[in-house]
Amino acid sequence: MSTVTRYYEQPSFTPSNETKISKKGYITFDTPYYVRTMTTFAFQLINNQAIAAPFWADFSDIPIREVSYQRLKYICSSIIPQIGYNICSLTISDQLTENLSKIFLEHFGQQISLIFSRLKCLTLIALTTDVLPSIIDNLINLTDLTQLNIYSLNRTNINVDGIQILLDKMFSANNFQLNSICYDRESIPLTIIDKNNHSIYSNIKKLEIFLEQLNDLHHLLTRLPQIETIHVVLQYESSEFNHKKEYSLVESLIELNLLSLGYSFNFNELLSILNRTINIEKLSIKIDNTDDFHLINGNHFNSFLSLFHLKQFNYLVNYTSDSSINRKEILSTWEQFPQQFDCLISDDQNKIILYTIPISFSHLGIMSTFFKNLFSVKNYFDKIQSLCLYGVPNLISEVFPILIKCRKVKYLDFQGNNELVLKSGKENRLCKLIHLTHLLLIQSSVDSKSLQELLQSSPNLFDLNIHSTSLHSLLEQQSICHLFEERITHLYIFIIYSDVFEQVTTTISRLSSIFKRLKHLYINIPMSDKSFESVILSIFNQLTQWSSLISLEIYGLSEKFQDSIRQWLRNNSPFNDSDSFISEYPKRTFKLWL
Repeated sequence: MSTVTRYYEQPSFTPSNETKISKKGYITFDTPYYVRTMTTFAFQLINNQAIAAPFWADFSDIPIREVSYQRLKYICSSIIPQIGYNICSLTISDQLTENLSKIFLEHFGQQISLIFSRLKCLTLIALTTDVLPSIIDNLINLTDLTQLNIYSLNRTNINVDGIQILLDKMFSANNFQLNSICYDRESIPLTIIDKNNHSIYSNIKKLEIFLEQLNDLHHLLTRLPQIETIHVVLQYESSEFNHKKEYSLVESLIELNLLSLGYSFNFNELLSILNRTINIEKLSIKIDNTDDFHLINGNHFNSFLSLFHLKQFNYLVNYTSDSSINRKEILSTWEQFPQQFDCLISDDQNKIILYTIPISFSHLGIMSTFFKNLFSVKNYFDKIQSLCLYGVPNLISEVFPILIKCRKVKYLDFQGNNELVLKSGKENRLCKLIHLTHLLLIQSSVDSKSLQELLQSSPNLFDLNIHSTSLHSLLEQQSICHLFEERITHLYIFIIYSDVFEQVTTTISRLSSIFKRLKHLYINIPMSDKSFESVILSIFNQLTQWSSLISLEIYGLSEKFQDSIRQWLRNNSPFNDSDSFISEYPKRTFKLWL
């Protein structure tokens, strides 16, 4: 399982994943004070008034995720059996360890319908394909359960036939009583085999799903006669797609959100879907890659869309041409539409990003060739939550003007190294990025001054993915070390063969003294490089110094070194008590859950 932080479009019809603590009482099971709080529940205050009822009486939204091994056992054995009846929304997350869901199943497996009898929404994060069916199979006769969210599903020993079985379990779960399912784009893409399968799922009204190809979407729509809202992400090109084939109408569908990733989507493929949706009222289309001119020609587009009674239309397309593009001519073809359009054009004039104003999509990726022209664009980017910038210079203040336009960004990904100079002589100051929580900085070098400003402007940043070389240089700056100590609880370090061993050793040896609030540590090392064994042992020797550490994951190990780790855990206190932690040794990986 990849532990790298990933970003995705947020479903518009699903509740927020963020843990909330309200005056009425949303519990968070990942707080370090949880056990103490629950032990003294009878003396707690809500709204400054003593209550006679148990502290958890009004608590209905329960996320079980970043919790230690011992604490989870206590929660499952002593807390949940008493409060299960009041739980309406339940989240189970394996983001830090795959064992969390397994322990949950051990305690509640066949009793889910009894313990959580008032459950309305179930959210499952980062589970594997071998665990997910076991949970779904136990969702039986829950009269209030109508919504299932599956995020970041990981593949484990499942083939195409297994995917079909899993799909059927998802759609028919809880005796066909689900009406809303979210299966996000960070999960494995699904394929749908149409042969000899005539299952109909009339219960599904709202669906977000990640599919391999357009053919899969057509097959799926045929099985959803009552679907009203569908958000679909397509991963691959349909090599044998027949755009002339006629499909049955989906008359119930009134909202369609279609996102194409990574391959050259064309107008005929789009028409094949729209021809089935005669009653569509809300249409959102995002195409990340195309060379089909029809998709940026408003006159051609309008000749078809005018047949619909659209109340809302959102559009974004990334188009590449072999020749120079005339920006004004392209925009003039969209003047007949009721909303405004704008477009970014690349430095070489061969690429454009055409979009409706304002941009309504939550994820945006931009190549460096667009950076300069983006500076002059008005601020239409308030809804961007996930931003990936390709070819960012090591002086990251160069792209601060872009961040100012995306001030609500939560996930920020800086990709690659680039030496281009963008600014026009004036200093770029950064605004407060209060929503930013995740930063990917997989670059070999980064300017410490501009990164410090970014950290200072991001008071809620807690998740950092970083190259070991960059981290080594940054740890020489005391002011940055202070910000790391104050902010970062999730750290992902990437080491490559070209990294200087002495620098890596120095960096790793200082982790516990700087990242004192660390909950999760992930290290990706060059496989079969024996020199890094001493580095890993250095991490083990620091484990007891992290009072908040919940999980450790190291990827890239040889089998021989995995055996050395087993021996180390057996020989060193306090890690020789097998009941106080769980260690796993999947292929090339070591995982420790404390």
